[in-house]
Amino acid sequence: MRIQPVKRLVFGIAAGLGLWAGQPAPLPAQSLSPQTKAVQPDAKLEALLADRFSGDAARQEQAKRALTGRPVDARIRALAWKVYKASPAHAALKDQWKKKTVATADRTSPYLWRYVGTKPANGWGLVIAMHGGGGAPKEINDNEWRYMFSTYYKEHPESGGYVYLALRAPNDTWNGFYDDSICPLVETLIKQFVLFADVNPDKVFTMGASHGGYGAFVIGPKIPDRFAAVHAAASAPSDGETMGENLRNTRFTFIVGEKDTAYGRADRCHKFEELVEKWRTQYGGFSGKFECPVGVGHLVPDHDELAELLKNTRDTRPDFVVWTQSDNVLKRCYWVEAPEPVNGGHIEAKIVKNTITLKAQKQTKLTLWLDDKLVDMKKPVTVEVEGGKPQVFHLKPSLETYCQGLEATADPHLTAPTRIEVSLAP
Repeated sequence: MRIQPVKRLVFGIAAGLGLWAGQPAPLPAQSLSPQTKAVQPDAKLEALLADRFSGDAARQEQAKRALTGRPVDARIRALAWKVYKASPAHAALKDQWKKKTVATADRTSPYLWRYVGTKPANGWGLVIAMHGGGGAPKEINDNEWRYMFSTYYKEHPESGGYVYLALRAPNDTWNGFYDDSICPLVETLIKQFVLFADVNPDKVFTMGASHGGYGAFVIGPKIPDRFAAVHAAASAPSDGETMGENLRNTRFTFIVGEKDTAYGRADRCHKFEELVEKWRTQYGGFSGKFECPVGVGHLVPDHDELAELLKNTRDTRPDFVVWTQSDNVLKRCYWVEAPEPVNGGHIEAKIVKNTITLKAQKQTKLTLWLDDKLVDMKKPVTVEVEGGKPQVFHLKPSLETYCQGLEATADPHLTAPTRIEVSLAP
């Protein structure tokens, strides 16, 4: 069940609104990132990878066969990522980026962005900010969006250079930022900036206020593996959509005024904090905090929160993943893939040395993406499924597997050279 429509939050439009046009500054002339600089010349392999990511079916198929079973090390991973980023198959996506628009099959959103500070050695951070409004006329939401870009959050160049991006909700409905279609849109947005703006995928953040805060309460738990940290203000969790247990490995902070009682916001947040404490005891993890300023209503003193977010870096290889599914759209969470996700599905996956224990509900099989940061690749891996027999796997790393993961995630740190399929049948 979803919560009641959120009363729109209308901010005053500041005098500095002329900044909203969002024309990005030219890319500064800087050296390539350490990942790219580490790539050593290998013309033959680079040509093979170029065929693999070319978009030409015949060339791809031949390259796939050649790459299958080929060993993978850090140098080869870096080369594969470099070639993938340069693939002509990204042309349509790059055209979207140039137009400051992100689109999926059923959603389209414009956005505004700018650089803040100096580019870090490992690439820019990316802050995705979501505006207030919601179920309101288009002009109201447009004003909210522009204000979120021009004025709402104070800039923090001292915290490391980043892209500040204000995402316009794809529609003017009450749940524009938190229906089942929003996460694929956000993942596509992240992909644009990682591929074309030299964003570091380990320094991506999302935050929002009011309508946008509800979005953060949903997007963060649905795709926690995409973010270094998430922040929600003047909002609350949504029944059936905010799966907070998924935030074990991603810092999540939220703030609501003591007097922000419309639609049960303050009460819902207090109850969510109780759940967070329960999950901390049960699973460990759950870095974050909850604030409830006394005497404050819907407009919380939260404009400086960005500095705290920017201190965080994403963990892409946690040894314990908790994943409760709320749709049949999203198929991955960290190194765990569910070929057939389902609303209400639940997975707990834990690694201790080379033993993986799995607890799963409403799943028939899982796929696990493994590398040497999770297990010893030279030794067998034992998978123990609750209620089933242990399964033993001898790992066979492959460059083609790594390339398949790049295509699926557009993220060099969420893919891996080894993939095993685990049956969950008793």
